[in-house]
Amino acid sequence: MNTNYLKQMLTYINKVYHIGKKINTLKDKRIKFSAKVSTISFVVLFGFILQIRSFNRLEHLLEKNKFKKLLPKKTKVPRIDTVRRSLSDFDLEGLNNMHNQIIKTAVKNKVFRASTMDGLKVVAIDGVELFESTKKCCDKCLSRVHNGGVTHYFHRSVVCSTVGSDPHLILGQEMLEPKTDGSNKDEGETTGGKRLINRLYKEFHHFADIIVADALYCKSTWIKEVLSIGMNAVVRVKDERLHIVKDALALFKCREPNKKWVVNRKSNNYIKIKAWDEENFEMSNSEIKVRFIKFIEEVHKKDKVEIKESWIITTDKFTSVETLWKIMHKRWDIENNAFHQLKTEWHLDHCFLHSPTGVETVLMFIVIAFNLMQLYFFRCIRGFRRKRMLQINIIEDLRDEMLLVQDWINPIFDTT
Repeated sequence: MNTNYLKQMLTYINKVYHIGKKINTLKDKRIKFSAKVSTISFVVLFGFILQIRSFNRLEHLLEKNKFKKLLPKKTKVPRIDTVRRSLSDFDLEGLNNMHNQIIKTAVKNKVFRASTMDGLKVVAIDGVELFESTKKCCDKCLSRVHNGGVTHYFHRSVVCSTVGSDPHLILGQEMLEPKTDGSNKDEGETTGGKRLINRLYKEFHHFADIIVADALYCKSTWIKEVLSIGMNAVVRVKDERLHIVKDALALFKCREPNKKWVVNRKSNNYIKIKAWDEENFEMSNSEIKVRFIKFIEEVHKKDKVEIKESWIITTDKFTSVETLWKIMHKRWDIENNAFHQLKTEWHLDHCFLHSPTGVETVLMFIVIAFNLMQLYFFRCIRGFRRKRMLQINIIEDLRDEMLLVQDWINPIFDTT
């Protein structure tokens, strides 16, 4: 076992992203303090770094003094009830500022060296349901009635994440509200998405060259919103009933593809791709001109051949169809490298705490922990991807090492 991961990780996130100072700025709205907010914040953040499954698990770690060697001497270790009360009434503005500063530092340090894919900064936007319940609800719960008349309460967030190259960072999230967004997925998610990209633009300015989204965002209002902040949209199209689809497919039917190429030509598993490309299509109820591209993929897997057809619209008039095909497929990075990891490894779909403020507070702590670890894996550990190292193995080592440290000062709390 490499016994250096714990100190290396804590030193890295404190030296580069100043987590110690940022934790000291966090506040909650409790009147009486039985434990410092900075101590509670570190315990929660480090707990999520260790990918705890529930606050019951965190309670076990606290009761067994597993955090004792990571905290300064004579520090009062918080009880789990204190943690819950603090997070239920937390100052979200301070937590969001902490997240924003981490992203700004990553940009300043040229984490993506000005691009994530073929010279372009590409982000994906999508909605994720956090958890649902038929019994517990709060003022900010969305709701839906299932067959049988049973009401299900749930929380949903729209997330923006980088796609393409490592590390995959979550730039921001926007909670959907029952009064402004409602429970309808189509309208609620797109209105939340508009708020999110405008907030990200206000905070980070030109945070992407291209924003890619699924078919839910195939609307002129979404395209206008993306254009209004000086970026281009790439959107999957699936509804054959749309006039733009009917017009484009009728036009393409009469001619040869504009481009043909092969991916993984030298392997047994390769893809032959044909692309039909045309500009100046008008979207319904809008004067916006977009580019429509039809792809047909002939997927060869040993002796099997599968034919796939897909369509996209984009406001980008200059990017090659090869790059746009990659972007279309890399949209799944937000599913595979963000949502899938967050749910299976970071337990995003578990209800850690159910209160109007507590749900978003927990979500932001998880996002911050996730981003910090992605930066640590891919920016601090040399050759992490090349050596095929596993994130779960590093996490396991961190759990072991927190019990073995002797006579050291946690860099997060080192004030010298």
